[in-house]
Amino acid sequence: RSSCTRWSIYLEIYMNEKLLPFRVYRKLEMDEHIVIFADPAEGIDYCAAVGMSKKYLDTPTVYNERIESSQFGHELYRMAKYVELRTHIWPTIGVERNTGQATIYVLVNLNYSDLFRMKYFDSITDQQSDKIGWMTTEPSRKKMLDDLALVLRQGQVKIYDKDIMDQLRSFVVNKRGKAQAESNKKDDLVIALAGSY
Repeated sequence: RSSCTRWSIYLEIYMNEKLLPFRVYRKLEMDEHIVIFADPAEGIDYCAAVGMSKKYLDTPTVYNERIESSQFGHELYRMAKYVELRTHIWPTIGVERNTGQATIYVLVNLNYSDLFRMKYFDSITDQQSDKIGWMTTEPSRKKMLDDLALVLRQGQVKIYDKDIMDQLRSFVVNKRGKAQAESNKKDDLVIALAGSY
């Protein structure tokens, strides 16, 4: 196929929301900044990404599919390209680094420039540095979930996605005090929502 034909097919896919591998809940506006947080899976499990508008504090784009972590990087790039075509701003993408190395690798190889970088202090070199992605630790997980719980209680975030709402309803604090999904339930969208906020 000629490059002109490929480009028209590419545009048709991005303009027809029924063909997209992610869900879109409203029209994005020019110059609207979106932050996408990605929760990659280990092996072939459900990967999740939530796009949050910093202007409206809502979730206009959601991805949740059973896919390998490396392929998830390509899907995130497609999601970001969709956002950029409508807002003219590339979204910031934060990838959970604990299981997301393959996802980050793909995005870096695709030359994606607006990847979230988490700052950390290197005690060996006695310097502050940063790494691509979000490192989930017990304190960082608690902080992001506490922040999410607060804005949800205050009604500040608008959620359109039924799967996110279902996962929020089954998100509990276990006997050891850890917030997580009930037995046999998923919480990947809850984590992606918390990270996108």
